Amino acid sequence: MGELTKQTTVNAPRDTVFEFVANPRNSPRYISSIKRIVSGPEGIPEQGQSWQVEVDFLGQRSQIQLRLHTVQPPDLVRFTLEGEPKAGLSLHLSEAQTPSRTLVALTLVVRSVPSILLRALMDHLLAADMQRLKQTLER
Repeated sequence: MGELTKQTTVNAPRDTVFEFVANPRNSPRYISSIKRIVSGPEGIPEQGQSWQVEVDFLGQRSQIQLRLHTVQPPDLVRFTLEGEPKAGLSLHLSEAQTPSRTLVALTLVVRSVPSILLRALMDHLLAADMQRLKQTLER
C-alpha cells in the first residue's frame, strides 16, 4: 500500500480552509490532477455525495468519481477517487500557532501502488498542489 503525506501552513483561519477544501468544486483549483468537475450535486456538499471529474494522471486523461467520503468540521475532509487507480485523499487541518494560521496535511493513499513508487511519481506533484492551496487561500 502506498501512502504519501505533504504539509503546509496556510495564513488563514481553520474554518476558512475547511470550508474551501470540503467543497469538491474547489478541487481543480489546488489538486493539479483534477482538471474539471464534469457533473454532480449543486449546493452545499454533503458526505457521501459524488461528482464526475476529469483527471490527468501522468499524462493519461480519464473521468472518475470523486466521492466526499468523510466530513468532520473543522478537522478532516476525506475524498475517495473511484477509478483507476482507486485512491483516498485526506486533508487534516489543525491550528498552527495562532487561530489565523492553519496546518494542512494532505495524505494520498493508493493501495495498488508501493509507497516507494508513489513517492517517486507523486512527491513533487503533491508538494506543488500544497503550494497551490496555500497561494489560493492567501490571496
